[in-house]
Amino acid sequence: MKHARAIVAIARSVTLEAIRRKEIYVLIAACLLLTGLAFSLNIFDLGGLVKFYREITLRLMGTFTAVAVSLLAVRQLPREFEQRTIYPLLARPVPRSVFILGKAVGVLLVALASYALFVTIYIIGMHYLDGELAWGLLWQHVYLQFLQMGLLTSGAFLLSLLVSPDAAATLALLLYFASNVMGHMALSLYELTHTAGRAFLHLLTYALPQFVLFDLSGKVLHSEIWDPLSLSVMGALTAYALIYSLLYGVGAYALFRRRPL
Repeated sequence: MKHARAIVAIARSVTLEAIRRKEIYVLIAACLLLTGLAFSLNIFDLGGLVKFYREITLRLMGTFTAVAVSLLAVRQLPREFEQRTIYPLLARPVPRSVFILGKAVGVLLVALASYALFVTIYIIGMHYLDGELAWGLLWQHVYLQFLQMGLLTSGAFLLSLLVSPDAAATLALLLYFASNVMGHMALSLYELTHTAGRAFLHLLTYALPQFVLFDLSGKVLHSEIWDPLSLSVMGALTAYALIYSLLYGVGAYALFRRRPL
């Protein structure tokens, strides 16, 4: 690949930035602490602890990784203009599309490393509690969570070029956390509205990504009654994530390209 070295170099700078900053360590420590508290309940020999530990851990893994990705992604593009570090990079020259791609790869590497740590802790805890891991559903959940982080990254890039980084992080996390509520709300309102209202709900549904589609924690929790998703469903979810990621990425590139140097 012609620009592979540039992508690697830019991605490396993102990972080094994440290592130097304290936010990601605080998030990881908080997640591990809360997971450890759930895990420690084993001393009381409570029935159903495996399901409790499984549900709490899976949700914490996704939540804390999403927060880390959002906080890291929204800083990437605006910071380059603020600190004027973009000038020597683009003077090589490095196309702006390659620059954004390198930034996205770096954010996703940080997300992958964080989530891999959480998955390792989860597996160790399940072994300790003698719980069934349901490997098929678990790895599907991990894969979909990674797709979700890619979608969240591209969305955060786009938002960061429209509003301030703090506002972009707030909006990205609001969309992430409200996805489940918005889906149920749209279904409820659909029956109560008429043509115009239903058209607006359709527009809202397709304009905003449904992050809840990538959360299989409920199925993993009740793995005794759920089989792994079929290849066709996994393919559809993959296409969904890639299409939205591409659309938001193209939007971010268009705004980034219009910014004067």
